[in-house]
Amino acid sequence: MNVKKIISLFHTRLSLGVMMTLLVTATSAQQAGLDSLQRKFDRYRINHLQEKLYAHLDQSLYLTGETMWFKLYLVDGARHRPSDISKVAYLEVIDKDKQAVVQTKVALQDGVGNGSVFLPASITSGNYVVRVYTNWMKNFAPEFYFHTPITIVNTFRKLDLDKPTAAAPDIQFFPEGGNLVNGVPGKVAFRVTDKTGKGLVCKGALLNQQNDTVARFEPHKFGIGNFSFTPLPGTEYRAVITDDQGRKNTVKLSAALDAGYALQVKDSTNDLLSIKIIQKGVVSSAPVVYLFVHARNVVSTASLYFLQHGQVTIAIPKKSLQPGISHITLIDSDLHPQCERLYFTQPDKKLTLGAEISQAQFGIRRKVSVDLTAQNAQHQPVTSNLSVAVYKTDSLQGPLQQDIYSFLWLSSDLKGAIESAEYYMDGSDALATDNLMLTHGWRRFNWSDVLGTAPALTFVPEYRGHLITGHVFDPIGGSARGITTFLSSPSRKIQLYTSVSNNKGEVYYEVRDFIGPKKVIVQTNTEKDSMSVGRITIDNPFSDKFAPLKFAPFTFSSALEKRLLSRNMSMQVQDIFYQDRAPLANAVRDSSNFYGKPDASYLLDDYTRFTVMEEVMREYVPGVLVRKRRDGFHFMNLNDAHKSVFNDDPLVLLDGVPVFDIDKIMEFDPLKVKKLDVFTHRYYLGNVSMTGLVSYTTYTGDLAGFALDPRSVVVNYEGLQLQREFYSPPYDTPKQRESRWPDQRNVLFWAPQVVTREGKQHLEFYTSDVAGDYNIVIRGMTADGLSGSAVYAFQVKQFDH
Repeated sequence: MNVKKIISLFHTRLSLGVMMTLLVTATSAQQAGLDSLQRKFDRYRINHLQEKLYAHLDQSLYLTGETMWFKLYLVDGARHRPSDISKVAYLEVIDKDKQAVVQTKVALQDGVGNGSVFLPASITSGNYVVRVYTNWMKNFAPEFYFHTPITIVNTFRKLDLDKPTAAAPDIQFFPEGGNLVNGVPGKVAFRVTDKTGKGLVCKGALLNQQNDTVARFEPHKFGIGNFSFTPLPGTEYRAVITDDQGRKNTVKLSAALDAGYALQVKDSTNDLLSIKIIQKGVVSSAPVVYLFVHARNVVSTASLYFLQHGQVTIAIPKKSLQPGISHITLIDSDLHPQCERLYFTQPDKKLTLGAEISQAQFGIRRKVSVDLTAQNAQHQPVTSNLSVAVYKTDSLQGPLQQDIYSFLWLSSDLKGAIESAEYYMDGSDALATDNLMLTHGWRRFNWSDVLGTAPALTFVPEYRGHLITGHVFDPIGGSARGITTFLSSPSRKIQLYTSVSNNKGEVYYEVRDFIGPKKVIVQTNTEKDSMSVGRITIDNPFSDKFAPLKFAPFTFSSALEKRLLSRNMSMQVQDIFYQDRAPLANAVRDSSNFYGKPDASYLLDDYTRFTVMEEVMREYVPGVLVRKRRDGFHFMNLNDAHKSVFNDDPLVLLDGVPVFDIDKIMEFDPLKVKKLDVFTHRYYLGNVSMTGLVSYTTYTGDLAGFALDPRSVVVNYEGLQLQREFYSPPYDTPKQRESRWPDQRNVLFWAPQVVTREGKQHLEFYTSDVAGDYNIVIRGMTADGLSGSAVYAFQVKQFDH
């Protein structure tokens, strides 16, 4: 071998070695990018836990004067298992102007809660939306609150019906993956709906600038379909939509990209999902892309792929995908998201609910027996937590509310309302399901928040109870920091909450057993902070963000007037005869005061009563020394722990409300005081230290006419709602069945807490005097995340005797 050949061979091997080194280096760099992507996503997932709420309502149409009963199911957004993170849910009834006509706070325990709201006569007739959310959910888009439509009719006012209008259809187009690229074949999905979101029957044609027909299309189901074509550079396209009445609408398609990425997803086989990625005209740092697939923030696959001639086709095993909606995201070599596509995998785990009704037909005032069963996918009995509604079905009632199964697996992860969501859940129409994925793309986060710095979360989860929040401002309107504030509510049960304002002037009070209407008093120690505080405000806990909602026009056929009149009479009869029969549910509450057992307690009726408070304190309370100085009275508690006297005033309470001016207490009539508790050692409440405590309790528990400091903030505040139990009169005996008291219930039974022990439960209720067809609607779930619904029917007839 001559020298030239040796040198040539050396150069060749050197070049190959350099190329291999560069390739390994590039691959390592891209792998590092993938690792970084996964770490950032996992960090975001942990810090941005998702919750989902579902509300089961007892029916879908109400009259003012009736009660809406509901059961809430809270689950974690990833596994759909009952969530015990949030302990409070917020329920509102919203009108078409995004105004709440009803608001309430509901306690949650172990992921469930229930309650009721009375619909007052101040509500006008119309279509409304019930929305439900937690404080934590307020950090995210309001589209992810729970929403369900209802109709409310006010029979005490003339019906104000919406006038029919010929609104143009809503026509939208959705390129697969988000982009069309010139010269690359692309799929375009479309959705054609009326103003209420219902799909329309139509035909369409895609035309170019020369009016040549490029594609023809029509919806497959619910106004949704797709077509394919290859866009050309410099060409504009428009779609002409013709409805079933021959009316035409023209919509211009968004321009295709000259340079960009295309994402094409196909069901190649029963076991594999084919994903084709095409890059055209893009200058990138490396011929590499990342494919990131996740469902509900649970990652199914995250891989990098090398492009060859600007494209790559990937086969993903379907069994590797999580059940439900998977987000398939294409990310370029510089970690910029380029395309996204949704794909739905039918869940294979469902709670199957059965109901065996004792008869198909019943007379009035007769017992109905129902045997419930709950089974998993393997037909094994399971323990489940259910809610059961039994109500009359007639032409007044609207369609059934969406069930919990389709809500959790489908609509809770999609943008906008879905027509007949249950249709997609049996897997019989794969094309319709895929079209839905193409037209309802949505995710619960922005990739910029994952890859960069996510905005700070404003709302904290209510782990133990309701959080009352507020702001402290200085005299010139700025945020006042480091100010100790006190929140109280006059009561015989002494509860006091403290909070020190943070850098933004925010204060937080985690209240316990805060149930029903309250008078909330917020104040600072005016003896210390009067010059630092201008004002204090209490925040509205209800969300001020709203999803774009579509309300169906409120129309009512004159043919339904007779039924409406009958329902109205039934409602009034029930209110007259049974308004006091819905008892309050027994709530287990802590009746002790926040400070527990005091060092000394005095029932003043056990002593000779004095008419001057100073005499009471000097004669009967040796642990508190009374001193009068130039600036007024002061209390000095004995410090038993150190055999000394505290120099500062203890915290003085009257029915739980702090009183910082001891002169005011000394002027108060002691004959109104029932009990006096004293702490003679240092007491800590939260991060606030107190040199003892003196607590007065009046006979009435409402301050007994004591004048509050005018700088105190007094707010009428609704705590968690008082729960009522659904009342159903019994007809066990002939005497009860022959009672002259009318029974006009159209809702025969409502049970929000039905538990199937070992997969079974027995229910009993009684029919009313109202004949007709009735539905038994069952919703519920298990502790391991199985959800299910079922509907059964029976009849009530007025049999001849």
